[in-house]
Amino acid sequence: MNRSLQMMAHAIQTHSGLSSLSKRWATMLSNSKRLWSVLLILPAALFCLFMPALFVFLFLLALSFVPRNRNLSLAINALNATLLFGWMNVEKFPTNDWAWYTTHYKWLQSMPLSSYLGGVFRGGLEIRRSEPVYHTLSAVVSRLSDGSVAVLAFVVTVVIYGSVATGIALLVRARVKSPYEAMLITWVPLTIGVTFTLTAQLVRQQMAASLLFMGLTLLWTKNRVLGGTLVGLALLTHNSVIFPALCILLAASIVLKTKLHAPVLLGLVFLIGTTIGGLFIISPFGETYYDSQMSDGTVSTFVYLMDLTIFAALVFFRHKLSELDRLTMVLVASVLAYAGFILVMSFAPLLLLRMYFYMDFFRVVMLVLVVQALIRLKNGWLWGPPLALASLFYVEARIAVSPFYFHGGVIAHLLRPFAFFQ
Repeated sequence: MNRSLQMMAHAIQTHSGLSSLSKRWATMLSNSKRLWSVLLILPAALFCLFMPALFVFLFLLALSFVPRNRNLSLAINALNATLLFGWMNVEKFPTNDWAWYTTHYKWLQSMPLSSYLGGVFRGGLEIRRSEPVYHTLSAVVSRLSDGSVAVLAFVVTVVIYGSVATGIALLVRARVKSPYEAMLITWVPLTIGVTFTLTAQLVRQQMAASLLFMGLTLLWTKNRVLGGTLVGLALLTHNSVIFPALCILLAASIVLKTKLHAPVLLGLVFLIGTTIGGLFIISPFGETYYDSQMSDGTVSTFVYLMDLTIFAALVFFRHKLSELDRLTMVLVASVLAYAGFILVMSFAPLLLLRMYFYMDFFRVVMLVLVVQALIRLKNGWLWGPPLALASLFYVEARIAVSPFYFHGGVIAHLLRPFAFFQ
């Protein structure tokens, strides 16, 4: 009996010892977790404070891979690009056209819009009543922000990149299969397609083209009311947008409503484009540019070759986009029609420079389709890193050769210490 009692007591003591040991281990483990949490949180906090721009960029990039909803992934990537480029435009030094815009922006803080529209200012420049959209936006922003140029730069960037990103989403939302694809389809067209250095330079043209882009994608997706409204707003932002709009609408009508063989169809749309260009250049407006032979610069040979390469890639990989045959054919026909128009513009240097700018938005759609085609190739995911690097290199190169000062390129902005606290 005593033996049994001794064994029970020993068991209780042993159990108590194990319980105490378990508690000690649990305490040590808990302290270890806290230590690791501190060790992880502290560097993250220091990183966030020291390089906040890079932190925000990487955070949003990582966040874009979380949602199952691909539209949300597209939206997060678009937000990431817009915030980055908006900040860079906020820091742009006002020269050339941007200086003109910011000067008039300040005037609109107190000048009635009714007096401004139709007014004639320095150099005999008349503010056309047929282009009120940007000026109205500028007047509203100027009064709400107390004439802050930084706010204007950011608002302009949001309108341009937001409109283009929405158009991209409308084109691809039903076919994006992964967050990785969503990231590439957003970033590559927004960086290579849209010329960042001109977003706060040819402001009204950029806004007009981006509104036209979103309007046409809405028309393509059968939203005729909103699409038509945006096309109208684009025309009222900068009247010159009528020429790419005509080329696209006429080319689309011929592709969708006729059954012509491809060579005949493409030859016809090219002829239509050259005809539109010829009628424009012999008009009083075009003739003024032609006679003056003014030039604000030239289009780089590299840009011509890049656009030709992207177009060739679209044609070569079109078999990977069989469900997009109609869209691809409309795009090819539209590009050829506008190429015919541009060819005629080459007789007037300034017109060529100003009108070639609209090729940016043909380039956006071509890149959307080319990226989708490349992703569908065997091991197509491997195209991601070189495409991302190419887009970064392109933006950096455009900033490096531009006459405008942004306080550095993309990498310089992302790696700037204490970026938002200076």
